[in-house]
Amino acid sequence: MRKACAFAVGVIALAGCGGGGGGGPLSKSDYEHKMQAEAKRLTKALQSTVISSAENLYDFADPIGAVKDDVAKAADDVDALEPPADAAADTQTIADVLHRFAAVIDQIQKAAAKNDTEAFRQAVQQLQTELRAAQPAVRDLKQKGYDVGQFAS
Repeated sequence: MRKACAFAVGVIALAGCGGGGGGGPLSKSDYEHKMQAEAKRLTKALQSTVISSAENLYDFADPIGAVKDDVAKAADDVDALEPPADAAADTQTIADVLHRFAAVIDQIQKAAAKNDTEAFRQAVQQLQTELRAAQPAVRDLKQKGYDVGQFAS
């Protein structure tokens, strides 16, 4: 069980990404700054959550809820951005993935609270799928010359 919790922590930590709100289309520089700042904030929140010390699924449930809230906030922040035109589709993809990511973390939290090992494992696998779903958009932004900081790690 400890291995499953540690694996879930690793997958969630890889997802440290996000955006920030704005008013009107952002310049490339402003967009990069907001994406970098949100990625840093979310990564810090994910790393500071004490889920690695969970001894069992029950211990994992509460801390993972905080992660869910951080990811949901990042998704909302990315949705609120008005990126440069050539970054709009990729940014929307990232926001959509973050919303789905938060929903899967909610499933993980519920499975942990019920000590449902099978549902927990299935949700962690879905988390991996969602993480991969964001990577093409992140790569595309990078190819377009955007520096999105820890988002691209």
